[in-house]
Amino acid sequence: MKTAGHTMGMPGMDIFESINFCARAGFDGIEVRCAENGQMHLEALSADDIVRIRDHAAVEGVEFACLTPYYRDFMSDEATSATLDGFRLACGVARELSCPLVRAIAGQWPLKGFERSEVFARTVAGMKEAAIIAEDFGVKLACETHKGYLTWSALEMAEFLGAVDSDEVGVLWDHYWVHVRGEDTLNQALNLLSPWLLHVHAKNLQHDADGSPHAAMVSADGELDWCLIINHLKAIGYEGYITDEYEKFWHPERYPETEVGMAADAEFLRQCILQEPGKPSFDPAPQPL
Repeated sequence: MKTAGHTMGMPGMDIFESINFCARAGFDGIEVRCAENGQMHLEALSADDIVRIRDHAAVEGVEFACLTPYYRDFMSDEATSATLDGFRLACGVARELSCPLVRAIAGQWPLKGFERSEVFARTVAGMKEAAIIAEDFGVKLACETHKGYLTWSALEMAEFLGAVDSDEVGVLWDHYWVHVRGEDTLNQALNLLSPWLLHVHAKNLQHDADGSPHAAMVSADGELDWCLIINHLKAIGYEGYITDEYEKFWHPERYPETEVGMAADAEFLRQCILQEPGKPSFDPAPQPL
């Protein structure tokens, strides 16, 4: 099992600085937020840019764990064509970076003006076409369990992936959102999703004074015991990446500075991976790099 840092946690860094930080923090890999305001704007990358990024990561000893774009709309022929073009671009860049995965969003739900059955059918059909593109480039698409998608719960994800029925499409398991949904226990989620499991996002769950949930550092006190979750992943033979999804880009006020908080998360995840089942959870004191 390997660890990756998500560039969502590095809002003040460009892609080269993000790679440097992941190397210093001891992450094995990097997951890159691909958007106009992310570390890689795929539509603006030149061939030379991609070579420079690839070579810099190789020098720093950091692998690309996953590219994370936001293509999602299959609700018209025009939108589907644009979304598939986006996946074609992302998969091509992933291949050049030796990155095995591209994050895929399994439709928007709820979606005003549409029944769920129509959104489901159109998104399944679109993802089948995206799977062919991924296969052509030798990468896989990882659909995320997430609020606002057709695949919030583990059961919904299993239903969706069963309908897509492609070896090129699997699951990016974000147990934070599965837990918030409250319909699948940890064991139920893993039993449902293990046949498709490609990638994992890690963050902890805390609550505001009014009881609403919010994400927190994976190493912070919260409802999710990530050492326990990692032991469950070991038990099913998972050997992929666990990405520290440090949400500083979206909620800077809730997180310590990247050099402190993500470094602590990296050490916490490493110790959870190394610990034997049944040992107490590791709780590092954050230290700046």
